[in-house]
Amino acid sequence: MKKLIHILPIIALTFIGCDKVDDPYPVLLDDGSTIVIDPSLGITVADLANINWTTVEGTPTTKRNTVIEEFTGARCTFCPNGSKVLVQLDTLYGEQVIPVSIHAGNFAEPQPDSTKPFFLDLRLPVEAGESVSKGETYLTTFNPAKAYPRGIVSRLTAEAENQSKWRAEVDAVKDDAMKAKIDLDVMFAESDDLIRIVIDYEFMEESQLVHDLQVYIIENHIIGWQLDNGTAKEFYDHKYVLRRVLNGLWGITAEPAVLGEVYHKEYVIRKEKNWDSNNLKAIVFIADRETQEIIQANQTPVR
Repeated sequence: MKKLIHILPIIALTFIGCDKVDDPYPVLLDDGSTIVIDPSLGITVADLANINWTTVEGTPTTKRNTVIEEFTGARCTFCPNGSKVLVQLDTLYGEQVIPVSIHAGNFAEPQPDSTKPFFLDLRLPVEAGESVSKGETYLTTFNPAKAYPRGIVSRLTAEAENQSKWRAEVDAVKDDAMKAKIDLDVMFAESDDLIRIVIDYEFMEESQLVHDLQVYIIENHIIGWQLDNGTAKEFYDHKYVLRRVLNGLWGITAEPAVLGEVYHKEYVIRKEKNWDSNNLKAIVFIADRETQEIIQANQTPVR
């Protein structure tokens, strides 16, 4: 990751008290600071230097990358067909396609009984202050008909589409000139289960448009039940599962699109106990606020 010389000095954070510090999904409060630390961790910016980090240096974007957000569920019998297409596109396009599987809706609700052994809950949690989870909001926003499987490519269309259209959507924009560049490193402190996401981003052209910066955590290879074309499979490999949205439903306001300016942002959270750090990735993308189109994205493994 490039060294920055024009970032404003980092100001120590003032942490807001949390009623339940043992909440498995605490709300990450982004107050606009350069480094945002989950307040439940009880650490400051100064403490970060004393933590033993292992860093995965990501690859800066060199082309326009696309994000495919797929809506799925363990009780959706045809959803594995969509997941297969995600794997195919991931393999075909490499880093230019970033898949995300959002488990939401009725098909994602676990039913742990003898006839419907779908007890694995891969939905995003309902966090403090939310009436529904972010996953459910994404579902009603981009897939209001709640048809499965469906996916939306970089939010280019108003609604999610059948998997047969995903490749054409990727092909339509993959050779476009980059509007932004994202450099993403991920640091992991195994002894404390801390994840530190380090982002440098810049715009490749001047713009008066407002953009949002969004951060996801996804997990690969979660083994559990899945209804697959009429057959209940106990050891199905769930991939690209959206585990957490770090910085609000639609992200935070990105810095102005000023040519030549490089902006820096970091997030520090604790890995949840049921996440496998070997299968985690951080995903960062920049979206046009008015159209919601994702203009650039990047991903880097946690370890």
